[in-house]
Amino acid sequence: MKKKIGNFLKKIRIKYKLSVLNENTLEEEYQFRLSALSLFTLFMGITLITFTLFSILILTTPLKRLLPDNTDRKVRNEVVLNALKIDSLSNELSKRQQYFEVIREILAGDVPIDTTHSTESLISNRIEEKFIERSDAERAFVEQYEQEEKYNIVNPLTQQQNTNLVFFRPVRGIVSVPFQPRVNHHFGIDISLNAGSSVSSIYKGTVVLTGYDVNNGHFVQVLHPQNFISIYKHVAVVLKKEGDLVKTGEVIAIVNSQGNKPPALRFELWYEGRAQDPQDYILFQ
Repeated sequence: MKKKIGNFLKKIRIKYKLSVLNENTLEEEYQFRLSALSLFTLFMGITLITFTLFSILILTTPLKRLLPDNTDRKVRNEVVLNALKIDSLSNELSKRQQYFEVIREILAGDVPIDTTHSTESLISNRIEEKFIERSDAERAFVEQYEQEEKYNIVNPLTQQQNTNLVFFRPVRGIVSVPFQPRVNHHFGIDISLNAGSSVSSIYKGTVVLTGYDVNNGHFVQVLHPQNFISIYKHVAVVLKKEGDLVKTGEVIAIVNSQGNKPPALRFELWYEGRAQDPQDYILFQ
């Protein structure tokens, strides 16, 4: 094995003469003495120098931005922003084209009279025509969801979505039972308070119902602006009658102990027929 390696090293070190002759005089013009080893060394040196120069050119010039991994963050952000602008402009251009198409049909008399109230409705109809129709599975899911929510009287909307009214605190006390509409149909909150505490109307309105219930005791219902109804249950004395106008903070009932039970007011707030969590509207503590 060592002999073969030695023979190989001797062979690549053997020099060869390369001569360049004049074709007319056959005189030697140039000559080169190279071995296989020197030729390989020369080739590797030229390759290394070329690679080094090319790397320096890439790293020290703007050409490095052409490499995906070396793109500046600012450039990437600009690319994303420009893509979003192009998408928005494409959508806007599509709407404009539809708008002009509607105008053209109106001027040409292709739109029957009294078939639409505005060009916007025509455009929306055109857009709806391009929507993909629902599959059977989607229709079944929508129908099931609508049936489940048909009789749901709990409104998930918050105060900011429902009204800008500022409600008065009905009583001074501690919320002992929170709003739990899905547990025993508890559509309000229970407020523990002292015996003989007065109950105030949370906002101006009209007393629409007063009465007595075996489960809820005496109660008062007040209709407020924007279709709000407040209900005060488990009161001992009702100070108003049906049809009376009440002001914000006006006393409408008195709460006392009921047998062995400590005094507590059950307060409910309804908006357009849906129960609301009173703590979303009123700060009780």
